[in-house]
Amino acid sequence: MRNPRLHSHLPLLVMLVLTLPAQASLTTDLQSMVTELNVLNTGLSGISIDGNDSCSELGTLNASIEGYISSAETLTSQLSAPLTLTTEDMGSLDDLSNLARSMASETARLSWEMRSIEDVQELIEYRTAVSAMLRLSDDIGTMADRILEMADRILIMADNIGTMADRILTTQNLLSSNIALTQSTLLITINNMVLLSDSLSSIGYNLSLGLLNDEIRALADDMAEVVLTETDMASELEVLEFTTSAVLNKAVDIYTTALLTSQDASHYINGDTLTLLGDTSRFHQALADSLEKYAETIELLAPTTNSVVLADATASMLRLTRDIGLVSDRILEMTDKIIVMADNIGIMADRIIETQNIQQTNVLLTQSSLLAAQGTVITTIKNMGL
Repeated sequence: MRNPRLHSHLPLLVMLVLTLPAQASLTTDLQSMVTELNVLNTGLSGISIDGNDSCSELGTLNASIEGYISSAETLTSQLSAPLTLTTEDMGSLDDLSNLARSMASETARLSWEMRSIEDVQELIEYRTAVSAMLRLSDDIGTMADRILEMADRILIMADNIGTMADRILTTQNLLSSNIALTQSTLLITINNMVLLSDSLSSIGYNLSLGLLNDEIRALADDMAEVVLTETDMASELEVLEFTTSAVLNKAVDIYTTALLTSQDASHYINGDTLTLLGDTSRFHQALADSLEKYAETIELLAPTTNSVVLADATASMLRLTRDIGLVSDRILEMTDKIIVMADNIGIMADRIIETQNIQQTNVLLTQSSLLAAQGTVITTIKNMGL
């Protein structure tokens, strides 16, 4: 798997990604992100499995991707309203999602190449390579999520949604489609790695997951009972925002603990853990379904609703779709961490793949509903001149 030219330049890629300079404008920042991701995508496409120094190349590339994730998170955290979107900005977001999908495809290619390893000498670094591939797929999935989160943050802060509505919807559709394809492709990589290994390490969080499931179920029940009217749509959604934010914080806490513990811990994963993870993703879909119905109601009531109330309601809707999407993303990322660290992954392979398939199906449905809700809200904002 040695590629001398790529290997000699990979340390430079790490420095390049980890030392991103501050940019003067959103347009320049996004173009810089595209340039850096192009470099990483080229580096990944140049790696092949031939048993020579493969772990070193994958490890260096993983470090570069993690640095890129950090840069994306920093850029997102530094965004401040108001933002004025341009067609160039939308094009950059399109490019970022396309590149993330391309990198996911490269991990699938590498995972298939690993399944062809037969020589005994090549198996010496086999276990390390399996771990590196699982880490790579996890990092690329996280990176794709961060790109989507950044796009949502930019949308919420935009002051010209109405004039850019058509272009925004085109980009949102592309982002949603690419995220779904990225997750689907990464699932192939994870499944291939599961089939290759019968002893990796992991952690389980049944109690924490059970409590989180209870809170998400309660939120889903509350959202299903809410009926929005011209007078109370903003206040009702504000209450749901507060509750959703609390659920998001709990999900982030569990995810952070899993992230830190997975660095050096091992655990026997059991069926209850996988069941809880699968159930959680089902509740996400229920939340997204409610948001889609809210958006349709707001669109219907918009002509007879006070403009201030309508503006507050549409802003709350955009924040709710963002937060519910974040909860879904963190649970999916935590699942990857738990599976990567499972010390009985071979025994549980069928259940793991079943859980991954359940989550993938629900992620697709959730993203579709969230996209529909966002699209309806954006159209309302445009039509009502907000």
